[in-house]
Amino acid sequence: MAIFFKRATIFLLCVVFIAASVLGLKMLAQELNVTEILISGNYHLDREDILSAVKTHRGTSLLKLHFDDVVDGLKQNPWIKKVALRKQYPDKLVIRIEEATPKALLSIKKRLYLLDEEGSILERIKGETMPFLPVIKNINTKNRKGIAEALKLVEVLSGKSDFNERESIVIGLESYGLTAHIDGELIKVGYGAYSEKFDRWTELEPEIRKRGVPIKYVDLRFKDSVIVKPLKENKGEKTS
Repeated sequence: MAIFFKRATIFLLCVVFIAASVLGLKMLAQELNVTEILISGNYHLDREDILSAVKTHRGTSLLKLHFDDVVDGLKQNPWIKKVALRKQYPDKLVIRIEEATPKALLSIKKRLYLLDEEGSILERIKGETMPFLPVIKNINTKNRKGIAEALKLVEVLSGKSDFNERESIVIGLESYGLTAHIDGELIKVGYGAYSEKFDRWTELEPEIRKRGVPIKYVDLRFKDSVIVKPLKENKGEKTS
């Protein structure tokens, strides 16, 4: 009997301990509810844009909060590229985001879209607007190679001071490769070696401007050469 009562007592104590632990955890979870969400790193997105994508809300227990659910919700927004989360006890969720960087405008069927560095569409630009970034025109986003090459060209031109002050840069795609309409003038670019090609052109361009030669197009597709096609080709006006 003594052994029986001893075992029964131990069993009851274990039950009481477990019940108290469960009750304590429930009470603790209620005390650790999210009352504030701190957001940083957002420059384009409003706070409400981010909160609407977060699959949690005030009143959610920090103990029950799963980071994967929050990250999955945030990354549904194309502007959000990276997310860092932290629980700040007793009642705060800290969200640090890294936004995508717009690199170009994509023009398709008279509609303008913002593109990031990976060629993903961030958003459509509604209403009339002056292009404030280089424009990639009529290259379908499904053409990953075409978009990728166009963005490489955008990156090169953006890094050259001679082209930073140009009013209009429109990049297109032909059967022979990329083209660039810079302030209305056609430059046949082709594929690859974009920096070297435009270095050759910027070295020659001042002399062409000095001569006052009206240009039909400039062809940079051939190695170590710049071909300038005048609007009206006279003797001595074709330069290579």
